Amino acid sequence: MNRRSHFQRLLLLAASTTVIAGGAVLPSSAMAATAAPHTATVTTSASDHDAHRQHGSPASAKQWVETTDAVSGIKFRLPGKPEVVHFTQAVDGMNGRLYKVRTDNGVIVFAVFDLPSAQGELDDALRGLVDGYNAGTQSPQHKLSSTDVHKITTHGRPGLDARLSAPDGAAGSARLIAGDAHFIEIISLSPKGKEKPMHETYQQLLASVRNPHTHAPRAD
Repeated sequence: MNRRSHFQRLLLLAASTTVIAGGAVLPSSAMAATAAPHTATVTTSASDHDAHRQHGSPASAKQWVETTDAVSGIKFRLPGKPEVVHFTQAVDGMNGRLYKVRTDNGVIVFAVFDLPSAQGELDDALRGLVDGYNAGTQSPQHKLSSTDVHKITTHGRPGLDARLSAPDGAAGSARLIAGDAHFIEIISLSPKGKEKPMHETYQQLLASVRNPHTHAPRAD
């Protein structure tokens, strides 16, 4: 298996995990049987900054927690304590960690893969993400497509932003970032009618990312 197909395979695995995490977003009829990946808990801490947020925000103040990916040192805030899925070289062909949280408005995912200088695979990664998600759905009404795809620079590294949508009204966003040592995926998905609060949660997550391998103070 060459490097490109190897990378595509890992993205399909990550997307399949996102399908599982989004079980509350899509009807159960849209879920296909998928083997459960190995999981582990993660230690998180409440943020003093978030403790003073007003009620009525996309996630209540007490829910926002700061999470650190121990391998990369990347820090970010999620609207709740995440479930963590670990990918390993021996089992999955590559090391990575996927952090997922379900909220009343949908599901949000932050994933870090130990893959250096993957900027050439950004388009393939997005395609693999969408295809992997759609492989877990049974109705055309639930199948995602990506729109408004454009290249960005965030934390000084090349990336890709895209909007996600399905005919049944599900909507979300995806940001892929190719770092020097790690590849990052940030994904949100919400059912029809929950798009606005979930997008606000997604934007808060983007703004919270702190990458020790870059010099930029925050995500663009």
